[in-house]
Amino acid sequence: MTARPTPSVETLPNGLTLVVAPAVTAGVATVAVHVGVGSRAEPAAWSGLAHLFEHLMFAGSAHVEPGGHFAAVEAVGGRVGGHTRLDHTELFDVVPAEAVPDVVGLEADRLAGPRLAPDTLATQVDVIRAEVAQQVTGAPYGGFPWLYLPPVMYPSPRNTHDGYGDVSALAEVTVEDCARFFDTWYDPRRVVVTLEGDVTASADAARELLAAVPRRGTGPLPPTGLDEPLLTADRHEVRAARNVPEPVWAVGFRLPDPVRSPALHAACTALTLLLPVHAPELRLTARSGWYGVPADARSPDALVLSTHPRPGVTGGQLTAGMRDLLAQWGRRAPAPPVLRTAAARLRLVQHQRAERLGHRARRLGACQLLYGDARLDESLDPAAALDRDLLADAAEHLLDQHVASVLVEPAGTGEAP
Repeated sequence: MTARPTPSVETLPNGLTLVVAPAVTAGVATVAVHVGVGSRAEPAAWSGLAHLFEHLMFAGSAHVEPGGHFAAVEAVGGRVGGHTRLDHTELFDVVPAEAVPDVVGLEADRLAGPRLAPDTLATQVDVIRAEVAQQVTGAPYGGFPWLYLPPVMYPSPRNTHDGYGDVSALAEVTVEDCARFFDTWYDPRRVVVTLEGDVTASADAARELLAAVPRRGTGPLPPTGLDEPLLTADRHEVRAARNVPEPVWAVGFRLPDPVRSPALHAACTALTLLLPVHAPELRLTARSGWYGVPADARSPDALVLSTHPRPGVTGGQLTAGMRDLLAQWGRRAPAPPVLRTAAARLRLVQHQRAERLGHRARRLGACQLLYGDARLDESLDPAAALDRDLLADAAEHLLDQHVASVLVEPAGTGEAP
């Protein structure tokens, strides 16, 4: 396989960071924008404000009509996407390479300022209301585990509130509130733009367009520390939900910091891919990171194991079973047979992820924004962590901590929230 050129990273005069990652992609390119605001930065009274702003960024800007961004990208056969995560908002466009300057122009225009009007806010709040109804409250197991487990794991509201949003609270947000939020969090110094694919010919034009985005602040940016105290005892809670057809349970472990302990973090990620295969009878789902993307948030982040338990089994018993499973990866235990074919399985998972259009650009941008290192994923390769001692260290890291778990039962059979 031909090695890709090393991505370049530069800070423009307005503070915006530009990552350029050339690659041979048959004339396809991705423009990814990462902004340093996610649900953990929202004011306590306005749960979902970062998510609302993700929507507003598609609702028009100074030179783009509402819906115009979608129309322009789709007109050239491209695709648009956006997500709000714990610590960042992600917007991206996958387009033919020749469309990159025009798409960067669209991004620069909305980074300079979205259109903010009362009717636009009302429309986007209604869109979020429908989104919540369809994807969370109206979907089987919607919101599990990220809606239920964080309040058991953490004491701080910034780590426990619903990032989708409190629709009734968002309906009270004003244009002036949004303008202040934009000026605070969408300062170019908090923005990383990544160009990936066949982008060499368009990099200079993109640089000029992005450098024209006005800087909105002069003082130091607020710190991004999110330290949470470790649990001093295991916590197990029961909740009830109408959209849960049968009981479902999850336990959360603290992941090691990916910058301070990259090999240990990679080994924990490897375990999330190995444990379900190691014990198929448990019907485990395992995630490294709340959304199953390693290093997609700053610490604290979680390794989550979930399953559908047998009737009558308690959270304490389920947690004990997970610890027994992890203990089998300890130094004095023989290597489980599943380790013999682990490398091939992990490479297959990585290949499947890498084939998704825009995946590399999105990871480069997120890693640069969150950790100041666009290439962080290279040191977090779970396939490179398939060392017996490293996996044992990861198991011991997870075993040597108190954990939180939550059992969610169909409404009427369990303890209501």
